[in-house]
Amino acid sequence: MKRLVLAFVALLFLLPIRYSHPQEKIRVGYGAVSIQSGLIWIAKQRGLFAKYGLSPEIVYIPGGSTNIQALLSGNLDLTQLTGAPGAAANLEGADIVYIAVNLDKLNYQLVTRPEIKRVEQLKGAKLGISRFGSSADFGLRVILKRLGLDPAKDVTILQIGDEPARSAAVKTGNIDGTVMNAPFGTEAEKQKLNILADSLKMGIPFFNTGVLGSRRYLEQQEKKVLGFLRAYLEAIKVLKTEREYSIKTLSQFTRVKDLKIVEEGYDYFKDEIHAVPYPSLEAMQAVITQMADTNPKAKRVDARTYISDRYLKQLEDEGFVKRLWGK
Repeated sequence: MKRLVLAFVALLFLLPIRYSHPQEKIRVGYGAVSIQSGLIWIAKQRGLFAKYGLSPEIVYIPGGSTNIQALLSGNLDLTQLTGAPGAAANLEGADIVYIAVNLDKLNYQLVTRPEIKRVEQLKGAKLGISRFGSSADFGLRVILKRLGLDPAKDVTILQIGDEPARSAAVKTGNIDGTVMNAPFGTEAEKQKLNILADSLKMGIPFFNTGVLGSRRYLEQQEKKVLGFLRAYLEAIKVLKTEREYSIKTLSQFTRVKDLKIVEEGYDYFKDEIHAVPYPSLEAMQAVITQMADTNPKAKRVDARTYISDRYLKQLEDEGFVKRLWGK
């Protein structure tokens, strides 16, 4: 009997030991369903948050201002938005910091009726946006200027509404064109519309899709923030290196069953997302400059105070990125 007990104890020592690591809860929001905002979904589906000690609750809250309210009230820990909502909140006294940006360029395409195929045909045209002061408004004006047109003199800009409403207005001829989130090629082909210009190909800086949090949370919960960013960086690697898996996962996230559309979006954005998505000063400055047109407070803002590269730099300095990419 004694020999059996000793043999059993010896066997226990030979078995692999499994440590149970507690998972810390983190609530992460996002304000738009798009290809470039799908990294947090890839991280969740692949189990990357759990890998780095986090138990995530991923929450979809449409609209930037609503996301910001949830963030400031403590109902969200981090969220994923463009630069404008956080910057606007800071102008009103909030203390929000962007710690990453996975797309630092404007990604609108100028879509027109079938008859309009050349830039010069836009003179006198009626062009639609969602509302004045929106990113669509900003994008349209910047694109027109790059094309050599004066938004105030050469065209009439009308407030139409969201993308489906603007698309319908172009098809019915109520307006001559609008800006749509890229890539819109497959849809334009279906609807027999023209894509006259592409802001991403023009390289127009804009703080498009970033990760942000309150300065207080970022400083007090550094361990969670670094864990989130480790998962986020690994999700970028998955996106860039596993095309089939990424397209399937992004199709689930966006609920777009037409894989041709998802593939188009994947191919359009994949190379635009940096392996280490440092928050771009130039891109944030573009947001601040836009806001200064309507809000005098923005003219006194230093865009550097709205971003921080501290956390990503820490991960690079400790060798995480090199280990992740096997360099």
